[in-house]
Amino acid sequence: MKNARKFDERVTIGVVPDNEDLAQLKALGYKTLIDVRDKEEKFGGYVEKKSLSLGFTYLSIPIRREEIKIEDVTRFYEAVYEKGSAPLYCFSRFGKKPLAFLLLFEAVAKGDPLYVVYRKATAFALDLQGDLALQAFLVNFYNAGTIEPIVQTMRKLRPDLFSH
Repeated sequence: MKNARKFDERVTIGVVPDNEDLAQLKALGYKTLIDVRDKEEKFGGYVEKKSLSLGFTYLSIPIRREEIKIEDVTRFYEAVYEKGSAPLYCFSRFGKKPLAFLLLFEAVAKGDPLYVVYRKATAFALDLQGDLALQAFLVNFYNAGTIEPIVQTMRKLRPDLFSH
């Protein structure tokens, strides 16, 4: 698949899949597609219709770059780490949103500084530095005083990340 990057053994991230990508995902045994594009980016819902016709579980968690809400990101984490959902493909228009959220999840769990998120994103060949809306969310989220409920959700979903 073009523009797809394996995040870990459960999750692959990337851009909006086309017909060929969906066929490859199906052949590779993927079960779930998580679409984090906002409504304006969906262009008629083709991917949803096609993926459902192929038997995928399709989850839409519309996240607007200009107004990223903690509740939506938490829903994303819950969907990604739900038992039985893997392997799954998470996508957005450019692939940056799902990658940023997954890297943020790990950074918070490990207590890593925020620059680690940017460094790892660059290793995935996605530059988060130029995405000001996403960057503002990451900084605000990471520095928020209300992060503890999200950490508790993370502990429940991925206790392995906290066992260091």
